[in-house]
Amino acid sequence: MGQKVPPKANRLGFIESWDSRWFVDFRTTPEYVEQDHFIRTYIKTNYRQAILPKVIIERTGDQLLIDIHAVRPGIIIGRGGENISEITKEIKEYTGVEKVSIKVTEIEHSSLNAQCVADFIALAVEKNMNYKRVIKNAIARSMEAGALGIKVRISGRLAGAEIARSEWFREGRVPTNTFRCYIEYGFSEAIIKKGKIGIKVWIFLKELLTKEEQELARQGKINEILFKKPTS
Repeated sequence: MGQKVPPKANRLGFIESWDSRWFVDFRTTPEYVEQDHFIRTYIKTNYRQAILPKVIIERTGDQLLIDIHAVRPGIIIGRGGENISEITKEIKEYTGVEKVSIKVTEIEHSSLNAQCVADFIALAVEKNMNYKRVIKNAIARSMEAGALGIKVRISGRLAGAEIARSEWFREGRVPTNTFRCYIEYGFSEAIIKKGKIGIKVWIFLKELLTKEEQELARQGKINEILFKKPTS
């Protein structure tokens, strides 16, 4: 079988940045990696309906800064900020860090975020909606929003079939081997009675030809490139 590498892994340090931003000696690294995994798993498992494509974790001195990107930030915040308080308390107990700061960032263009699209498809499949219709609608919304190409792979016991299979849906082009192309990648799982359905999404947004665009993309400011206003 061919070995598949997510587009972000190949582009780290070039037009992509890390979601965990801290630097320690090699003895402390395993502990921090485990803590980061716990934080992301806890938030995404308990607040899945909020659609969370990204959780950025930064450590500066004795501070732990967490930036939660969400399509529905109200679910993360809760009434009167009760959910934020609960998340903060849980993280403090697990990590032992007293200074924990949580920021919630709303996703403006969810149709261009591959992880959001994958999560939307997974939630729809769990509601027994027709997967072909759901995927075709998601592809149409992404292309209308300005994507240059999108491909979706769905795998599992589709439509309750006895034997698992995979299906591909494509529109436009997705040049995964061209490193200057900014490609969003997302993976999600739908849990149904027959088992798990896996969804992978690739969205080609733009080919970054200048160093200025590549630097903005590395800083996570891809929307400034896609939706910048022309200068008169």
